Amino acid sequence: MLRHMLGTVKAAAGRGHKVTVFFNEESVKLLTEHNTLNGLEAEMLACVTACQYSGLEENALIPRARMSSLGEVTMLMETADRTLFMG
Repeated sequence: MLRHMLGTVKAAAGRGHKVTVFFNEESVKLLTEHNTLNGLEAEMLACVTACQYSGLEENALIPRARMSSLGEVTMLMETADRTLFMG
C-alpha cells in the first residue's frame, strides 16, 4: 500500500498539484522513520489522536510532517480539487 501511495503522490506533485497526505491509526508511525517518506513532496499530516494513542509527540515526526485533526482534513477537502482515500 505504501508503494501505491508514494507513486500517487509523486505523480500528482509531478503535475504541479499541491498534495496533502493524512496519516491515521498505525500509519502515523511511518512519520517517525527517516527513510522513504522523508523526501516526499507533500504536506504530511498525522492524526493527533492516533499519535497520542501511539505515544508519539510532534517533535518525533520527520520534517515536513505535523500533527493535525480530522476537522482540519475536512476543511482541506472542501478546497481541494480532488480527494483520494486509499485503504
